[in-house]
Amino acid sequence: MERSSARLKVFAILVLVMFGALSTRLWFLQVLATEVYAKKAQDNGVRTIAIDALRGAIWTEDQYGKPDGVPLVENRSSLEVRVDVQELEASDMAEEVLGRLSEMLDVPVRRIRADLESTQYFDYQPKPIAEFVDEEVAFAIRERQEEFPGVQVRNTSVREYPMQRTASHIVGWVGQVQEEQLEQAREGEYGPNDMAGIAGLEVQYEKWLRGRKGLARYVVNSDGERIRELGGREPTAGGDLVLTLHSGWQQAAETYLQDSIDRTRQVFDEDSGTNFKADAGVVVVLDVETGGVKAMASWPDFDPRWYVTGLTRGQQCYLGIDTRCTGADGTAPLLSRAYQEVYLPGSTFKPFTALAAVKEGFANFGSTYECPPEYVHGVDESGTSFSNWSPTSLGYLTVAQSLIDSCDTNFYAWGSDFWYRYQNDPLGENNEPLQRHLRAWGFDEPTGIDLPLEAGGFLPDAAWGNAWEQRDLFPDNWNPGGYILTMIGSGYMSVTPLQLATAYGAIANDGHLCRPHVVDRIMGTDGEAVIKQVKGQCDRTVPYTKDQLDYIRNALTQVPVSGTATLPFLGFPLSDIPVAGKTGTAYRGTQFQDTSWFAAMVPANDPKYVVVAMVEQAGFGSDVAAPLVRRMIETMYGIEPGGQIISQTGQD
Repeated sequence: MERSSARLKVFAILVLVMFGALSTRLWFLQVLATEVYAKKAQDNGVRTIAIDALRGAIWTEDQYGKPDGVPLVENRSSLEVRVDVQELEASDMAEEVLGRLSEMLDVPVRRIRADLESTQYFDYQPKPIAEFVDEEVAFAIRERQEEFPGVQVRNTSVREYPMQRTASHIVGWVGQVQEEQLEQAREGEYGPNDMAGIAGLEVQYEKWLRGRKGLARYVVNSDGERIRELGGREPTAGGDLVLTLHSGWQQAAETYLQDSIDRTRQVFDEDSGTNFKADAGVVVVLDVETGGVKAMASWPDFDPRWYVTGLTRGQQCYLGIDTRCTGADGTAPLLSRAYQEVYLPGSTFKPFTALAAVKEGFANFGSTYECPPEYVHGVDESGTSFSNWSPTSLGYLTVAQSLIDSCDTNFYAWGSDFWYRYQNDPLGENNEPLQRHLRAWGFDEPTGIDLPLEAGGFLPDAAWGNAWEQRDLFPDNWNPGGYILTMIGSGYMSVTPLQLATAYGAIANDGHLCRPHVVDRIMGTDGEAVIKQVKGQCDRTVPYTKDQLDYIRNALTQVPVSGTATLPFLGFPLSDIPVAGKTGTAYRGTQFQDTSWFAAMVPANDPKYVVVAMVEQAGFGSDVAAPLVRRMIETMYGIEPGGQIISQTGQD
């Protein structure tokens, strides 16, 4: 009994000691160590990591959905090296690091320095210096991070171009997100290292192509070690763009355009005493019912793959973006001449001014008008003479025959009529009907195509001519020459090739002016769901009757048969595929050679497409642009190629 009592006493003492120790520990934790453990709890936090979404691909209509279809743009993975300049400079190891990088990447130090001096990024943004880095190099940088302060290796998805240069102006390119894009973006939309569209469709449809980033949330301790995952969301890939383009037609347009330019440069120009320079050109093919762009080529062009691997000095010079060199002789290869540059359209403009003259009663389809080699406005005391392209009289011509033979002097006379209308009532509500009629076709404003930085062209009028800024051009204020030259697509006016094609589309489809577009629809990643359908808007109409438009189209059908485009269309099956077209030769003064134009609607009896070609400094429209359009139509309709690639007709 005494032993049992002793054991109980010992046990009770042990319990009391343990309870005291526990109480003391609790008092320590609650009183003395409160701040220490509170700080540790605060150091445990939630970290959110953004997961990049796969960028959408870009397809032509004829390739999308095929088992062996080839996209214009898709994605492939890349290891990219970026440098945080601030961290690098703070390490006091900049020279050694740049030397190591130069040796490992086989890139000159001066090239790396140039990339690091780029002003396209924020100061705090790591700047890319190399892409598609070998795994061995990436591993070495990661393993020896202490030797590469500020240097990062990042797994990225970069653009790939299976069709190479095809549609480069339309597609555009991507690059590291720009400062302006970051400033305009919503919070969390971009990180400083993200890629974004910079030009073309890549920037125009950026919000559709980039997708939605995913998020991963983790609890981490004060050392940054992951404790547990809290979940998040998966990234959503961007939508695929399906274009209205036909890949075969687009490639043909680009090939024929460059071939035509190369051949034209071998032709001697008697007026200038040198060969034609033929330094740029355009081909546009539009669907007249929808405004869908089937092909749109601009030369000179560029290779979007250059932007994936980083531009070399030579490429920067060619593109004209390196201030230390002169670029590509001022030809600006990044500029799409189809919709970002303006030109005098020459006689391709005559169908629109002829309709304006008829609408205002200055001409009618049942009368004939003399076509002399020279025209003088009224009682012009200056004696200014406006010349026809032909040095001999073409006799008396109807409006239709004036278009077929491209008689300038008839149009000059109608231009004088528009001047008299203005002179008789300069402040009247309808004092300049010519400009009003031409604006109804969409001239003097952008077409609204779904591509960035579109030019709008220009139509001169009295308000412009009488402005103080034009006093050197018009010391005595606005004069008849403004109307006379506009009538033949000359003088001070300008259009883009796309504007001209859109206006011809309205002649072809009985008066509906369609907004051109290159994207048909945006598809989900499953290839089934249509995220967005881009419909062509053709609800704007021109103020002419169907009979008036039919008259013009029928007249233009004779241009390849017996008019100024007869020679370039010799041997073409016009009875099977009739072509309504108009030649144009735009005079640019003595410092430049003439611009060659041809605009066509095909088939003329039930038009489906408009084809427009323009080549700068190439001479007559019938010599260069018309044969170029013929080659395009032959490709579109599967016709065996024929005819001369370059004609020498000497005709407008």
